[in-house]
Amino acid sequence: MMTTIKALLAVVLLGSSGFSMAYDFKCVHEKDTAPPLDQQADQWFKQARVLSKERPADWSKVASLYQQAVEKNHWKAMHNLAELYLRGDGVVKDTNKAIDLYLEMVKLQVPLGYYDMSVMTKRGVGVVQSDRQSVIYLLKAGDVGSPIAQVRLGNIYIYEAKKRDLGVSYLRCAADQNDASANYELAAYYKIVDRNYPVAMHYYQSAAALGLEKGSLLIENTFRDGDFGYVKNEKIASAYSDISSRLYKDPDLRLPNLAKDYPLPPHPIQGYHADKDINWKPTGRDDDY
Repeated sequence: MMTTIKALLAVVLLGSSGFSMAYDFKCVHEKDTAPPLDQQADQWFKQARVLSKERPADWSKVASLYQQAVEKNHWKAMHNLAELYLRGDGVVKDTNKAIDLYLEMVKLQVPLGYYDMSVMTKRGVGVVQSDRQSVIYLLKAGDVGSPIAQVRLGNIYIYEAKKRDLGVSYLRCAADQNDASANYELAAYYKIVDRNYPVAMHYYQSAAALGLEKGSLLIENTFRDGDFGYVKNEKIASAYSDISSRLYKDPDLRLPNLAKDYPLPPHPIQGYHADKDINWKPTGRDDDY
């Protein structure tokens, strides 16, 4: 990890030319930068996704549908087909073909493609291992809106580089893209680092609403055990236990009205937000938290 941090700081502070540069974060969303998807290709992609969830899955059919979509530059299909080549599911295992697909995504300037290449260069799979090149790809992915890259960068800046404000900005940007993991990581930050427990609960709840089971599990355990200064509440604990079970059975389940249907009480000391008046209540607006 420390090698990655050194590479990150070297890239950010010195740039490719070796001269010092400032890094100004700008929140960019993937939907605004990723290439549009061909409608016919998207139908093939969605059909492949459905088939991939069957057990046993017909991986050859899945791979064939992804390949059809790839031929129409469907970047999500490129990503998924590359994974099949890495695993050897439905196709002959071929790391080079996976890399070719990732590089094609980069050629199309797909945010996820930059992230995929960051992972490959970090691991040295199919390409020469390079922490520096991995970081360059990672920063590019975050800059052009990849939420998964923004989550990764956010955690690196918060916990390793000790640039917390920048790290939180990355996490917030990803969370604004309705990324469940970003909401969960924001919750962890506010719980562990900032110790703003009601804000942490808000983001755990948001993560659960977006389908992340461990978000609801955290809320369940908090109110069952009375953690973080909250009063034990078996009714809330049971409700979120049921939600956890539903999310476990159906990972694709989304609960957009979770906060309204299963509201959380204010913290006994911090209210609904430790940095606001104790009588403040959330309004439901995007800027509440």
